[in-house]
Amino acid sequence: MQTLGEKLQEARQRLGVTLREAAEFTKLRTDYLQAMEANQFESIPLADVYRRGFVKVYARYLRLDDEKACADYNAFHSARVVRRPLDIPEEETTFQAPAAPVSVPMSRDTIIWGVMGIAIFALVILVLFM
Repeated sequence: MQTLGEKLQEARQRLGVTLREAAEFTKLRTDYLQAMEANQFESIPLADVYRRGFVKVYARYLRLDDEKACADYNAFHSARVVRRPLDIPEEETTFQAPAAPVSVPMSRDTIIWGVMGIAIFALVILVLFM
């Protein structure tokens, strides 16, 4: 069975495109394309989500089924990644609801004085900078 990298390389060669031309068109670095064709995805020093996107872009450029290429990448990559559960300390596993917010009672007079203070401050700033 052919690997994803072999499929990518074969499709590129079938189209008669060099790695440099593919890199210029897709805006992907040449060394990333070489790594993909060599099935060395882990040598691309970026997050897995970027690698997956690069595979899709490159496959689409090579007129391959990009969803199939992404599925092939996922199958290839999932075999290499060791998944482990998150280490959560025991004391953090219980949920504690946050305390209820404290309401501050405000009278009508407090609100009026606050609005008047803001208006006076705005007028002073306006006069100073005009």
